[in-house]
Amino acid sequence: MEKKKVISLGVMHFFLDMHMSFFPIYFVIARLDPARAALIISVSAFVGNILQPVMGYASDRLNRKLPLFAGMLITAVSMSMIGRTVQYTLLFFLVLMGHLGSSLFHPAGAHGSSIAGVAKKDASFAVYSTLGFVGFSLSQPIFSVFTGRFGVENSPLLAIPTVSVAFFYLLFTNEENQKLRQTPNLNEVAGLLRLRSRPVILLFFIMVFRSAFIFSMNSFLAKSFEEWGYSRGVYSSANTFFSIFGSAGVFAAGHLASIIRPRKLMFFSLVGFFPFFLLFLHLGKLGNVTSTFVLLSLTGFIVHGGHGMNIVMGHRVAPEMMSTISGILMGFAWAASQFGPVLCAATRGLIAGFGGIPSGLFVMSFFPLIAAALSLLLPTEVDG
Repeated sequence: MEKKKVISLGVMHFFLDMHMSFFPIYFVIARLDPARAALIISVSAFVGNILQPVMGYASDRLNRKLPLFAGMLITAVSMSMIGRTVQYTLLFFLVLMGHLGSSLFHPAGAHGSSIAGVAKKDASFAVYSTLGFVGFSLSQPIFSVFTGRFGVENSPLLAIPTVSVAFFYLLFTNEENQKLRQTPNLNEVAGLLRLRSRPVILLFFIMVFRSAFIFSMNSFLAKSFEEWGYSRGVYSSANTFFSIFGSAGVFAAGHLASIIRPRKLMFFSLVGFFPFFLLFLHLGKLGNVTSTFVLLSLTGFIVHGGHGMNIVMGHRVAPEMMSTISGILMGFAWAASQFGPVLCAATRGLIAGFGGIPSGLFVMSFFPLIAAALSLLLPTEVDG
């Protein structure tokens, strides 16, 4: 494993994803309408992510340096600007640009980390993914603490570290050019996808159904804790615990994949979270902070576990076009998953025993269980 390259990509991933959850905490702080906020989250993410396969294909055939640099720059600047407005149209534009930057970055980063791992793709991709998850997990408390101290109008200053890292990467690092002959053209891509359609389709829908639940949690955990009556410090930290323990789950699963079949680990991650999640909802409304956060952390650790393997399995199915497959299993899948926050917001209060937003989260928790059933149909080739 080229450890330095994997870690470097992971650090860049950390700084990019550090911005990706600014809006879900900002809309709580600014007391924006949850339904409109969910629409901004879902539509902007859908539009941004739908472009990932296109960017992945370009990255497969060209130098990956420009999309990595541009992705970091665009995401950092646009997402950090949200504190300057409460106007919904402008917020949609800023969040959309943030997701477009993310769509530039992720396929190239996923490809680079996987090929750096050579024989240990699960482990190298786990390192790359874990650092991104850690950045994402710190996103909401960073925004909350900074804007609480300096005011939301100064949120653009949060872009400075990521912009600095992006320019350092552009000016002081080397990235090899890939030759066009090394990767298939569009007709060959279509042919390969037809030949390997079954595992690709299964992996796609598994990613969609898991991500629909995870995106709903990312979007509305803070709101759920606020509805339960917790303080700003507590609700600002909720998604951090869910995501940072999720990153630990990705890391652990990536290393366990060398001794346990990835398909088995994936199935466990998609069903094992459920009892802990139900207990989390029950204790959350009772106001028990410690127990609630322990259960939330266990939920995040288990349900995130199969995330990295989902993409590495796709790399094994189509090694000739790993960035393209990454774009499909991240971009298309994440785009399709954006029904999650919208459905979650639409079903708030549907089940009286759970309350408002927590009721929507309960509805969304059934989607990973559907994904678990699909994982049983995966062929043995995805295990490597």
